Amino acid sequence: MANQVAGYEVTKAVVEDGTLPCLRAKRPERLGQGAPVTVWILGPVARLAWTAAKARISSFAAVRGAGLPAWIEAGIGERDQRPVIFVSAEVEVAGTLASAPAELDVPARLRALARAARGAHVLHEHGLIHAAICPQVVALCEDGTAVLGPPALADGTRLLAQVGYPPLGYIDPQLLRGSGGRWSDIWALGATAHYVVTGMAPFQGLDDVPVVDALSRQLASPPPALAPLPAAVAEIVGRCLAVDPAVRPQTAAEVADTLEQAAAQLTGAGPVTAGGAAGTEAGGSGDAGGGAGTASA
Repeated sequence: MANQVAGYEVTKAVVEDGTLPCLRAKRPERLGQGAPVTVWILGPVARLAWTAAKARISSFAAVRGAGLPAWIEAGIGERDQRPVIFVSAEVEVAGTLASAPAELDVPARLRALARAARGAHVLHEHGLIHAAICPQVVALCEDGTAVLGPPALADGTRLLAQVGYPPLGYIDPQLLRGSGGRWSDIWALGATAHYVVTGMAPFQGLDDVPVVDALSRQLASPPPALAPLPAAVAEIVGRCLAVDPAVRPQTAAEVADTLEQAAAQLTGAGPVTAGGAAGTEAGGSGDAGGGAGTASA
């Protein structure tokens, strides 16, 4: 593990999976003293792509609200001897929904996803599409809250620039077709809720097939059967994953409200753990103020 990224001294690799590394770090001297921060590595990107990426990240950094971290800066640094785009935020991340501790039960995970959904709603109200919601990007904080991590580098209306982030199983087929909108984030919230309850994405095996094949599977009629889901979650997941965006919930805030209601219902329904809903068997392994400044190593 590299010890520094653009002056951030890495103290812990929260997630080191190759697609969206999440690192706890000390502040660089240029930021002055303060609490530890979190740094996400968005992937190796040619410097020619930095201008467009910086503009997109800066637009997100200017938005503050529930479920969103306070972004510090974005820049180009070096990791494993190659240039990468990074973003840092005033938050201490302990894990993600993709790497949640076993003691965090399904209701708690649904509440974390609901908070991330509220963050998505704030972005949507500012005309922004996250375009990368998946278990890896829902960050679980040391204080018990959750935030929505960094967006995809692309603008949300075309195919994403990063390889493996988000996994294909969490990308709205409309986004794959070049017709992304807030409905794409709502689709991804439904896919992530499916993962929270079952431990797997709703569409399996997509990361090893061409995008065209993935799209045909997601648009199949009738669609592939989903894993068994508790009634408290099944309806919202089914609505979010509807092929027609008009059938999906119209706002991420509605998704958040429903997820919180589902969490409350499941809290009194007996033990519920990721990978199996209460009373059902569901196997499978998981898939894995003001704008921020910029920095360049």
